[in-house]
Amino acid sequence: MGRPSKESIDARVRDAYSVYGKIDDTDVKILEGLSLLGPRNLSLIAEYLGMPTTTVRYRVKRMLDQSILFLHLNPFHTNMGLRKAVVFAEAVPGHEDVLLDCMRVNDYWISIYRLYGPYEGVGGTWTIPRDNVHEFNQFMQSLLDFGVANYLEINWTTCHEGIPVQTRWYDSVDRTWNFDWDEWAREVETIDGELPWTMVEPDDWPIRVDFDDLLIIKELEIDGKRSLTEISNRLKKPLETIKYHFREHVSKRQLIEGYQIEIYRYPSLISEYVFFKFEFHCHERFKRFALSLHDKPFPIWMGKVIGENAMMAQFYLPKWEFRKFIGSLGDLINKGLLMDYHYVFEDMFSVYRETIPYQHFKDGEWEYDLDGMIENAREVLRRWKIDLGKMRGHKMDTPVHSAPILAESKYEMSDEDTK
Repeated sequence: MGRPSKESIDARVRDAYSVYGKIDDTDVKILEGLSLLGPRNLSLIAEYLGMPTTTVRYRVKRMLDQSILFLHLNPFHTNMGLRKAVVFAEAVPGHEDVLLDCMRVNDYWISIYRLYGPYEGVGGTWTIPRDNVHEFNQFMQSLLDFGVANYLEINWTTCHEGIPVQTRWYDSVDRTWNFDWDEWAREVETIDGELPWTMVEPDDWPIRVDFDDLLIIKELEIDGKRSLTEISNRLKKPLETIKYHFREHVSKRQLIEGYQIEIYRYPSLISEYVFFKFEFHCHERFKRFALSLHDKPFPIWMGKVIGENAMMAQFYLPKWEFRKFIGSLGDLINKGLLMDYHYVFEDMFSVYRETIPYQHFKDGEWEYDLDGMIENAREVLRRWKIDLGKMRGHKMDTPVHSAPILAESKYEMSDEDTK
């Protein structure tokens, strides 16, 4: 037998992360508690669930040790002076990897990945300083001009609301999640309530953060359960300094959007990561659609497109459920509850993630070197031996809008955090 390919090894590793058949209803209840209250105070979660603290601690540790659970802090970039952009780019055929390398040099990205589906290309999420939106558009325009991209779509969004794990759609007998598309479609029509505060369009992107805050946030993005003592040791800063910044800045200045409870409900080989843009006739229909997704097992995050009755969302779906979802979207369009949508697939074997770009924060402001980024993109083209004289004239339409804002954080601090 020949040596297994890297892709088959990657697939087996990712499938090993899947919770499919490895957790029970008690685990799901604990995951729900982590989603609602955050991972930093397991005693609070135990009290909320009416379980012994030892049970919660043991099960969380088991899921972490088995690599079927990952806990990350999601920063609230809005209060750090950073605007969020979701970008989809179609590559010029044959230049897919070149485009990826060019987009990576604009290193305000927090995730970047290869795309396929309607076209081959690159997607990603960037957090751009509030005063540099035009420069970001210019950088993306340069990729069209250099001849490595055919098409670019930039959606400026609110922060991205992480979808909590909830027991409602978990079948404890079959130990799997249900997808009741008919019930979901009825909810789109009837559900009522207020949008999550993270999906309300801000009227400002204030800088409420300092460099020490960013270092703490960066550590918690890597591991949301990391203790302040451990962060102090890793950053080589006094523990009292770390506690003060976490308590008085990170927590009180609304620098935490939430904690991402990352699990893979189904093995990768039978599932798809899909990015959608949904468009609606009015704000009320957008709101109902967003609210209907907030407790479902298939979305990962969602964010409102600034200035539009539209939203971006990332889903993780078994392949056989994807077609059913598309059928349900067609029904919603026929009923006038949805105006339009389009989607692209993420290549889950070509995904890169980064923490908040703390290295570009100097003297209370973000630095954005457009000329340096464009020169770095040119260097990428030289390395790939791409003809720099091959210029293309394209025009991007990337409107940027503003409007209203925010509420109180729902996350509790741990005992250590409050000392």
